[in-house]
Amino acid sequence: MKLTYSTHYQQNNYTRNNHPVNLNLNKSLIESGFNHSIPTKIIIHGYLSNINEQVFTLPKDAYLAQDNYNIIGMDWSALCEFEYFSARKGAQTAGKSLFYFLQFLARQDVSYDDIHLIGHSLGAHVAAMGADALPDGRIGRITGLDPAGPGYSDVAHNLRLDPGDAKLVDVIHTYMRVLSLSEPLGHVDFYPNGGRYQPGCPDIYDILKIPESVMCNHGRAIMYFVESIINSKAFRSKRCQTVEDATSARCFEDSDVYMGNIDTYTTGIYYVRTRSKYPFSY
Repeated sequence: MKLTYSTHYQQNNYTRNNHPVNLNLNKSLIESGFNHSIPTKIIIHGYLSNINEQVFTLPKDAYLAQDNYNIIGMDWSALCEFEYFSARKGAQTAGKSLFYFLQFLARQDVSYDDIHLIGHSLGAHVAAMGADALPDGRIGRITGLDPAGPGYSDVAHNLRLDPGDAKLVDVIHTYMRVLSLSEPLGHVDFYPNGGRYQPGCPDIYDILKIPESVMCNHGRAIMYFVESIINSKAFRSKRCQTVEDATSARCFEDSDVYMGNIDTYTTGIYYVRTRSKYPFSY
């Protein structure tokens, strides 16, 4: 079975024992070093990004340092390198490509239960659109890292992340109401430090540091997630009754739910307090 992808995309497969190989035209899964017996992580970048950046390299390295995984990077940078409106259209095309790739994996006897999609910003909606279109079951997990907000507050559920896209959808909100959505989008939603501004990032009101502030707050979801891979008990959370309680740090119910650690998850909204620099966990 040959992979048939548009040349706009690169699916790069990494395991502990091989070097990256492009899964493009005429490359089989076996040639890539893919191992059917271990879980698969597919990491999807967001707007104005690509898989050479930390959105891919940091979680890839963190996972491979812990255990054996198939790590696949979906590079759709050719469709999101211009203005945001066209990138949103490009996300739909990328989602369709991901849908075909997920079906290809299933035809190679890869279980959907063993697939975990990880998407940052617009990449979270790419993951959702690819998984939502599957007619024959749901994948195991989608992790949304600060899912993009502009243009997504009032769209059909098949065009954005929601709990129906996977058996488990967990979300980390770090820059809501500015670049990301504030409402719960998953079965488990975390709002570190209230989900809007993150300690250690430049003040958004400092006009000279606006770009740096945006990148820091929006990207902090990636940093927290990577730390949760390395230390599964890094971020113990407090359960919240509402998003408003989470954003106002009015969550006082202790829980045994740790951000990123699915073995501890119970459906709900959670508040997590972090430090201003790595390690972010207390």
